[in-house]
Amino acid sequence: MKTIEEVLQKLDTIIIWCKENQSPAGYFACTYRIMTAQVLKGIQQKKFEDNPRMVTLDIAFAQRYLEAWDSYRKGNRCSNSWYTAFEASKNKNLLILQHIFLGMNAHINLDLGISAAAIMPYRKINPLKKDFENINSVIASINQKVQDSLGKICYPVDLIDQLSNGKDNAILDFAISKARETSWTTAVIASNTPNFLREPVISIIDYAAAKVASQILNPKLTNSGLIKELKKCESNDVIRNIEILESTKSI
Repeated sequence: MKTIEEVLQKLDTIIIWCKENQSPAGYFACTYRIMTAQVLKGIQQKKFEDNPRMVTLDIAFAQRYLEAWDSYRKGNRCSNSWYTAFEASKNKNLLILQHIFLGMNAHINLDLGISAAAIMPYRKINPLKKDFENINSVIASINQKVQDSLGKICYPVDLIDQLSNGKDNAILDFAISKARETSWTTAVIASNTPNFLREPVISIIDYAAAKVASQILNPKLTNSGLIKELKKCESNDVIRNIEILESTKSI
């Protein structure tokens, strides 16, 4: 892949497959596509210090997700955190947000930092830091749109949104920004790791991300009865849900 437009096309292919197979994996794929399109828009508007470098990062970043997806679909090995996220798509009892967060966990806590280190010279990651942080503000700008779509799928989300005047976006903002803080630390560690040690280090980071995934699957602080009640409020129509999330990209 040489362009972000190609990334968007590949994500569209995954989303089509998810609709055809009624797979909740489409929830993250849609969210990621929306974010990728927003980053492309930011690059086109020259919002970054080094826009060509951001294209390189975005493609490297996407490649890890697309390769993990292909490997999993073919029954081959992929990272533990992605395996957990993809396997969870078989679980019809999870909330849509759980599916989205499982994907974000693997994508941001594992893939983003590794991708950032991969495109920069050995031990010279710091020049990327400001653009890395700029992605947060670019992505945060679409959170209300995603929130609006989720409100159509699960009515308590819409109710909370009305009561809080949109401040519940803090959940999405916090999840993304905190994960990106962690991923910058990952990027620094990976950048300072010699090539012959990089794979073992990536395995350790993947192990930590998989631990986070297990907490998303089984949140200890949340009453399981509450999750069941929220699940009752969600639409079970996976195809329609994906189409509602897809519509966000055209808003």
